[in-house]
Amino acid sequence: MAVDAVSTVGDVKAPQDFEIPIPDDWDLFWDNIRSDFFDVIAVDPEGNLLNFSRKSGADYANRVLTLEVDGYNTKGQSVVKVFVYFQNPDQTSDLAVSTTIASPLNAFIELSRPTALTVSQPLLRPPTTVPQTAFVKASTDEIDIYFAVDNILGGRAAKYNGRLLYEGIDYVNVLSLDSSGTNSTARYDEGRTRFVGSYVRVRSKGGSADTDYALVCRIVTTEQQQIDIRCLIQVRDQLPSS
Repeated sequence: MAVDAVSTVGDVKAPQDFEIPIPDDWDLFWDNIRSDFFDVIAVDPEGNLLNFSRKSGADYANRVLTLEVDGYNTKGQSVVKVFVYFQNPDQTSDLAVSTTIASPLNAFIELSRPTALTVSQPLLRPPTTVPQTAFVKASTDEIDIYFAVDNILGGRAAKYNGRLLYEGIDYVNVLSLDSSGTNSTARYDEGRTRFVGSYVRVRSKGGSADTDYALVCRIVTTEQQQIDIRCLIQVRDQLPSS
């Protein structure tokens, strides 16, 4: 789940409130939860329970549920990853708490699948200065690129709490660099960044015709690794020859 903290000020982590609306067309969720919502919780990338409550109006029969998270330490000017856990029929106590929510950020649960526009970046990179994966778009196009991230996250040598998960994504930043290395926010929409299973979806837009750019998905992990995955965006407004 992606928390849009792009508009927040500062380059350090600070407590932020946010809301997580659960999509009513997410059958996997609604068909596998308790009717009292006791098994639906919000956790950080390391599995720690967050201070959350259920927004007024929660209704199992009509598929209405929004979780409100109070004071999660969030990296400013970025898209932050957190999780919603569910499907625990034996959870008979309510883990929600009383919260005071002010100016909440928006969080998004993405239900899409990756398209053909995917980028895989192993850490054993070829010694080149130009990204190896390239996509062509018009200057008026807005397209989603899916960056594979599973192969850059460390796993556990032995299971903990039944899982091998060791390292996760803390937050993501997006950049679009021209040939001089200059970034421009006009060439991407960072607030539309989403987490889609083992991929991060990034929205590319704009750019000048007949110009190439490096679209960067910058991953910062829970172990404080910073890894840039890049692809080449070639802007071509295809027109008939004169």
